[in-house]
Amino acid sequence: MSSRQNMEELGMRNRYRAAWMILMCCVLGLLPLGAAAETGLNEANSVLQKGLTLYEIDQELARIDAEQQRLQGQQNEIKQNMIDQQSQTEQMRAHAAQVLRAYYIGDRDAIWMLLFSVDSLSDALTTLEYLSMIINNDHRSLQQFADKIKELNRLRVQLEQSQADLDQTKTRYITQKDQIVVLQKQLDEELAKQQEPKQLQQQIKDLTQDWQDKGVPLFRTYFQALAEAMKQLPELATAGNGKNSNLILNGFNQTFQITDQELNLFLRQKNKLFENMSFRFTGQKVVAEGKQDDTAISIKGHYVIDSQKNKNAILFVVDELLFNGFQLPQTTISSLEKDFDLGIYPQKLASFLQVTGMSMEEGKLSIQLKFAL
Repeated sequence: MSSRQNMEELGMRNRYRAAWMILMCCVLGLLPLGAAAETGLNEANSVLQKGLTLYEIDQELARIDAEQQRLQGQQNEIKQNMIDQQSQTEQMRAHAAQVLRAYYIGDRDAIWMLLFSVDSLSDALTTLEYLSMIINNDHRSLQQFADKIKELNRLRVQLEQSQADLDQTKTRYITQKDQIVVLQKQLDEELAKQQEPKQLQQQIKDLTQDWQDKGVPLFRTYFQALAEAMKQLPELATAGNGKNSNLILNGFNQTFQITDQELNLFLRQKNKLFENMSFRFTGQKVVAEGKQDDTAISIKGHYVIDSQKNKNAILFVVDELLFNGFQLPQTTISSLEKDFDLGIYPQKLASFLQVTGMSMEEGKLSIQLKFAL
């Protein structure tokens, strides 16, 4: 029997028990029927929600731990490279000092005087070639020393950045560890109040297993397909003309407009996967909902102009992810945003276009552009 069948059977038995208890309470006049059912359902969903959140935060801890190990290994490698580089730099420094000293005290001038002591043109040419080799070697030695110093400084900067990244991951680890302790305590307290805690624990296990087996790959598949499709969205700016165009021209200013219906059509043309998903522009939010087999997902987010790194980018910020009605934690959102870029880049249409504004209304997204001359 599958985990889902087990879950359904357990859920059926729970509903029978809950219905019997609610009926008895109603007969005794202790509890209104609707309120009791809603209370029991909310309590069970709260427990399952905490269980899923706890699982996902635990997965984030595992990712952070792996990242810490990678950064620590990177630091060790950089430190060893710095030791090797410092040794080579000292050797180059000594040789460069000898070269500079030779020029300073006039040793190289004495070598050049050899040209005036030769007896034939052939000897002069040979001597000149010899002197050129010396000069070229001197320049090469000084350049090598300069390159070693530059590389050593680069490694120092890399080590500082690596240390900063490591410190940041350690802070994230401590924060998530503290959160998981609090959440685990809350979950234990809620389970202790339940009449059938073992059954709820099994339901939590089944839910997290469903999320791992179905939810994670499905979300990543959708995000990957969406990231690839959004890269091609600027195609719509040249796909039509006149009334059918998504690009409205007004002198040096332009406005790119797209309705949610046009976005759905565009995405489904790019990937049949989106036939099971629908996007809506609602106020300041973008809402995407879909279902595949028995798995329902929901993505809610909003667009922002990236004013720090790239003013020509419209970034998509995920506000909420739902899996079969259960909300996923911020750690899951951050992980997906890190792996997949769902932004809009008008400069892919023309490099000289600059974003000046953006607005969203019911059913339509508008991006204001201008020529950056």
